[in-house]
Amino acid sequence: MQYSNNTLTEGSVGKGLWIVALPIIISNFLSSILEVVDMYFIGKLGDVAIAGGAMSISIVLVLTTVIFGTVTATAAFVSRAYGSERFERIPVILAHSLYLALAFSAVLMVIGIFWPQDLLLLLGAESEVAETGARFLSPVLIGMFVFVTLMILTTVFQSTGDSRTPMFVMIAVNLVNIVLNPTLIMGLGGLPAFGIAGSAYASLASRTIGVLLLIGAMYLPSRKDGVIKFPKTWTFEPQLIKDIAKVMIPSAVQSGVRSFAFLGMTAIVALYGTAAVAAYGICQRLDMLGLIFVMGLCTGVAVMVGQNLGAGKVERAEKAVRIALVVNAAFMALVGILYLSRAESLLAIFGATGESLADGILFMHIVPLSYFLIAMAMTMGFAMNGAGMTRPGMYAAVAGQLIVQVGLASIFVTMGMPLQFIWFAVVCGTVVVFLCDLFFYRQGAWKTKKLNLGGENCS
Repeated sequence: MQYSNNTLTEGSVGKGLWIVALPIIISNFLSSILEVVDMYFIGKLGDVAIAGGAMSISIVLVLTTVIFGTVTATAAFVSRAYGSERFERIPVILAHSLYLALAFSAVLMVIGIFWPQDLLLLLGAESEVAETGARFLSPVLIGMFVFVTLMILTTVFQSTGDSRTPMFVMIAVNLVNIVLNPTLIMGLGGLPAFGIAGSAYASLASRTIGVLLLIGAMYLPSRKDGVIKFPKTWTFEPQLIKDIAKVMIPSAVQSGVRSFAFLGMTAIVALYGTAAVAAYGICQRLDMLGLIFVMGLCTGVAVMVGQNLGAGKVERAEKAVRIALVVNAAFMALVGILYLSRAESLLAIFGATGESLADGILFMHIVPLSYFLIAMAMTMGFAMNGAGMTRPGMYAAVAGQLIVQVGLASIFVTMGMPLQFIWFAVVCGTVVVFLCDLFFYRQGAWKTKKLNLGGENCS
């Protein structure tokens, strides 16, 4: 088999980065549409369903932190194997990532069968909200293996430089989800009306189709000599599982810390009233909207770093990071200026009025000043993750988001300081995350990080 002309390890670095990153940016945007569609149709069912759905999604985000660790580790190992031309290891790595996903999903399935309502009650939901939310949460947790498999397969395609195929699959997933959501929620076309559970079924069905499409793409006649496929023999290599876990666990902890920090900040902001919580929720959505581009480019950087380190081209890896640092910082600086200058109109689009609008404007006049630092921190963090060095991101999240951000916010609320001090705590946390990532990135250990791909040697 011939695998030549790899644009990620040869030719223009900027062009290679753009080729892999652009479809990922589009895919991220489509993924955000999926979430918006789900919440839009749930919103048609009333306040109880909205609250139940929102709280269920918060629980899912916390419970699925391991997913992001598995995805990060999969990307690091697959991109390293591809760059070092250890193509025969890619199916083996894919299989072992799926083993981890299956084990994790089995735990969530048990929780989804027996304790979905208890989880919502534990989070403080009223009995009616918990009962309604459980009808959404239960099928999502039971079907989590489908969600995880879709993410892992998408990551494997992207890590070999093929980010276009997952993009096209995400278009199909969105179309199916948009059709099935109202159909299953309201019982259109003679089907039973499942209510809020219909949204979960639609999400599960659309993503199942996504998994099947990606598997089909793996075995297209035009890709018969491709490297993305399941192994002919499903073996089990304990050492590979151990090595993947070494990369996965710090990344999972990092995601968990971020989730708990978000819940902690929400609880602190809630002490300032319902309007403050509403403002915080809207501003968080605007934050994520602005970061769609950055996330896509950062994922492209992780792939570029992994492949070029595998190919022994450290300089290309460094150049890809430098390009992304400049582009992401400039982009988020522009987003920050836009949010500062158009805060009121942007917040109004998402329904902020009165006191929540005033609280949101305070946020928009403070936090966007640090957006360029967020972009740079994310770029360096993803670069190190792409090399398989995930501990720095974990340290940065613990120090910046948990200790500084939540810690300062707790002190400020105890002292009775006004809400804008909580927003300043967010900025302080961002600065610390940036400094931590900068410290580890400048140390340069990521450039010599070895990953044991199994088989013959390390790369």
